[in-house]
This record gives sequence, structure tokens and C-alpha cells, in this order.
Amino acid sequence: MLQRTVASAVSRRQARLLRAAQALDARHPLRGGAPRLRRGFRPVRAEAEAGSEPVEPATAAAATDPEPQEVEEQSTPPSSGPPPGPEFVPVCYLDDLPKGTRKDVTVEGKAILLFWYRNKVYAIESRSTAEGYYSEGFKTAKFTQDYGIVCPSTGTVFSIRDGSIVEWYPNNPVLRQLTPVETCRPIEIYQMAEHDNTLYVNPEGSLANWVPESGLRSDFTMPGQLTGSKGGSDTSLENNNVYGIEPKMYLEGTDPGTAGGEDSVVTAKLSPVTVIVGTIAVGIGAVAGTGVCLYYENFIALGIFWLVGLGAVGYTAQKFSNFGADEDYPA
Repeated sequence: MLQRTVASAVSRRQARLLRAAQALDARHPLRGGAPRLRRGFRPVRAEAEAGSEPVEPATAAAATDPEPQEVEEQSTPPSSGPPPGPEFVPVCYLDDLPKGTRKDVTVEGKAILLFWYRNKVYAIESRSTAEGYYSEGFKTAKFTQDYGIVCPSTGTVFSIRDGSIVEWYPNNPVLRQLTPVETCRPIEIYQMAEHDNTLYVNPEGSLANWVPESGLRSDFTMPGQLTGSKGGSDTSLENNNVYGIEPKMYLEGTDPGTAGGEDSVVTAKLSPVTVIVGTIAVGIGAVAGTGVCLYYENFIALGIFWLVGLGAVGYTAQKFSNFGADEDYPA
């Protein structure tokens, strides 16, 4: 009887300890239970507005916070100056010339290169005057830190502000001595204007009233005078084009501006029938004469026959074509 009473008391004590342990585990935040509230903390429960459906606890925070609105990014328009004068010509939109790119345009026959340099658009002559008309241009040329652009072939540096020659053949002292700097003119610089997202160029560049300072050379080719070809190595299919213009061919003693006429080399028009009949006749005569000489085994007569025959053919061809005739040496 005593043992039964002691066992019952132990069982009740163990049950109380087990319930107390479960209660502690339920209140501990790291063991999955609800955290105990600190002093002074009051929970806020999302209340539904009057006349509306109650708000679920899971969406209470979303209902109280304002809904984020998408803000459309608006590109800041470029600084637009006043409308340019009538001397300016629109060449392209500002969006067509992103920073870091270059663009070739042609205005009144002048090849002009547009590019960015230190957040400003510049317009210069698109070819290096150190290379002449056959220049490949400044499309891939390098810039210097002091507003200069380098000729791709000669290394000559031109100023993009006034077009003057800053350095003349800096990498080739021999050519620098053999070719004076006075034999090269500066590059032309053009005024730029921007209005309503459009770029304008004044085709009357910096060399409108330019006069060579030295009398060493005066026959300079100015911008816009040659418009036949772009020139340069990249203008042919094989990328080996050296000359931008095909040299004009003419006969010595004739006018280079005319391509023939009464004084042309061939003055007589040969009929195709005449050519065919003459060729057949010459062939028959040559075969017959050669056969007769061989039949009689007369080789001396064969040689004389061929000399006379070739002379006759040559004389006839000269009379028909007037080949070798010259006014200074009459026949």
C-alpha cells in the first residue's frame, strides 16, 4: 500500500515537470514558440476601414504601406542654342552621333568629319593634307591631349581648333628635312551649331580667305575641289586601292581635254567583210606559194616569196590604219 502511494505521487510530480517544460519551450523564440513581449511594446493589429472587408493578418503590412509607383525615366534634352543663321546647313541629328563615334558628312562638296572631343562636337576636314588627296582620312585617327589629331600615315599632328600644323613628320626626320612644312596647308575647321536636337555646320570653313604665307607653293588643292572619289585603301574590293582618281590617258601631241576625234590614231573604219576576205586571200596565197617552192625544192625562192609577201601585207595594213603617220614627220 505504501509503495503504491509513493509511485502515484512520483507520477504526478513527473507530469507537472513535463507540462512546465513544454510551457517553457513554447515561449522560447528559438524553439518555435511566440516571443515574449518586452515592456512597453504594444502589438498593432491592422484594422479594416469602416464598411470594408476585414484585412487578413498576412496582408496587413501591405495594406498600410503605399503602393510603389513606377517612375518613367525622362532623358534630359541636350542644351539647345538659339536658331543658327542661314549660313548653317543641317547635317544630322544629335542622336546620330553618340559620344565616342565619328561621322562623315558631305556639305557643298566638302567632306567633313564630325566627332566628340571633351563633351563638345567638332567638325574638321575629313582628310589629312599631309597625305594629299589619297589620304585615308581621320576616321580612325588618334587624338592628343592638347586638342590635336594625328595623321594616320605621316604622324603629323593638326590642331582641331584652328587646323594649324602642330608637329610636322615627328617620326621621320628625313622627310621632315626633305619636305618643308610650307608644302602642306592646314586642315579646314568648320563652325558647329546645335538647335532642336539637330547639328548644323557652316560650310564656309576657316580657309575661306586663307593665303599661303610662303611662296614655296601656291597650287594647293582646297576642300571641295575634288569630289570624284573618296580615295584610300578601303575604297576597292581588295583594299589595295592606292589612287583615288584614275589617271587621264591621252596621246602625246593631242589635247588632254579631248578623247580623240579627227586626229585619232585609227582614221579608217575597216569593214569586217574586208578583214575576213583579206585574211583568207593571204592564207591561200601563202600556202600555194610555199607549196610550189617546196615542190621544186627551191628554198631561195621560198625565202624571197615570204619576204615579199610579208612586206605587201605590212604595207596594206599601214595604208588602212594610217599607223605611224605623224604631222612632224611626213611620209
